[in-house]
Amino acid sequence: MALLDIISQAAGSAAIEQVGARVGLTPAQSRAAAAALLPALAGGLKRQSGNSDLGGLLAGLSPATAAGAAPDLGNQILGQVFGSKDVSRTVAANAATSTGIGVDQLKALLPLLASLSAGALAAPRAGAAPAAQGGLAGMLSLLDQDGDGDPLNDILGMAGKLLRR
Repeated sequence: MALLDIISQAAGSAAIEQVGARVGLTPAQSRAAAAALLPALAGGLKRQSGNSDLGGLLAGLSPATAAGAAPDLGNQILGQVFGSKDVSRTVAANAATSTGIGVDQLKALLPLLASLSAGALAAPRAGAAPAAQGGLAGMLSLLDQDGDGDPLNDILGMAGKLLRR
């Protein structure tokens, strides 16, 4: 399941537009910005899925609290996910090039999307099996690229690709 789908399911379809409005984006710009920023964020979350510091930030987070969170929480999450502000800046600059949206607005949006993503991943989702709801299970569902309910084969596939490089 794609990160945008997880956010929409957990926080509602208007969540992206609401956080985009906080940095002055129109609904269409918000969707375009999310489409450009979320793949890098999802990739970073996948790489850090076993990080206990990131797990601590996710604990107790919900879509509602994450959507209204101050950028500080999002910046903490980005620090865990990307490791440095330079990576966040590069992600925003690349998204600015592909969307035509100002890099400053995208840099301001990125921590809000990080908070929203973390809240969505930490939240139980309707229709999910009880053992596969929220928290770490939300991270595991993001890792399950083929949607078969078993992220281990996808993790092993990613590891195999890394080893072949």
